[in-house]
Amino acid sequence: MLCMKNRIAAVVLVMAAWALPGLSAAQQATAAQAAVAEAPEAESGGPVRHYLLGAALTSSQSHVGSDGRELGLQPVWGFWAGRYRLSSGRASSLWNVGRETVVDPGLSTTLLSNSDWSLGAALSWDAGRKSGDEPLLAGVPDLRSTLRGKLSVGYAFAPRWSIGLGSSHDLLGRDGGGRYSAGLGYRQPLSERAYWDASLSASWGNRDYMRGHYGIPAAAAPRPAYSPDGGIEGMGLGWSFTTAINHNWVAYAGWNLSRLMGDAGRSPVVGTRQVWGASAGVAYRY
Repeated sequence: MLCMKNRIAAVVLVMAAWALPGLSAAQQATAAQAAVAEAPEAESGGPVRHYLLGAALTSSQSHVGSDGRELGLQPVWGFWAGRYRLSSGRASSLWNVGRETVVDPGLSTTLLSNSDWSLGAALSWDAGRKSGDEPLLAGVPDLRSTLRGKLSVGYAFAPRWSIGLGSSHDLLGRDGGGRYSAGLGYRQPLSERAYWDASLSASWGNRDYMRGHYGIPAAAAPRPAYSPDGGIEGMGLGWSFTTAINHNWVAYAGWNLSRLMGDAGRSPVVGTRQVWGASAGVAYRY
């Protein structure tokens, strides 16, 4: 019953993001975003549209399934029309060179925003996981793909410091559960066009999330069952550098470290509790 109430609440909150356009119209953008948006709207009478397209070279490693490392080229893309944004993960942080409002991957919108804080909502598709993909997942049921809804709050409590809170839920009831996050960020401007960021984050999951991602059900015999409880999932560190090469081109490079903790770190499906990743990319903004 509690899980059902959580899902219903998450659906209502995310639907409210698209049902209340008037609420965010007056406070949607920061001062910099508003300055960019006003002129095109005045000329065309329609919503402002922004595009971003690029590519990134990434080196990544997964906690779950195996400890192998992958190196590859990934697309970086995004589209912004008025209040709404559709973007890949990294593109969501490249809309502006400067302090952004909360922008999550997937289909997102800003509900409320001023110079210090923002409230955002997002919908994203979780591709799930196939049990046969990795050796440590042998016999474990597939984690079904699902639609996730997320609410995010960001607050800049000092000129270079900010905090963020997030709550993400499986909206289709496919054992994805709820995941919660908190982060502390620091931004050091280097010039009008460049800055570096550092971040410290932590994540938690409810029982459904932890068991879906790190558990082994009794039906997966002969493997011993593992039923983690809800609690902390892990912590992470990150550093990135971003620069606007010119008005249209932006480049970035970043590094991150994450460590699983608690029941998640002790799971038999986890190959490595501590992993790191790095990426570098370039994108064109219009």
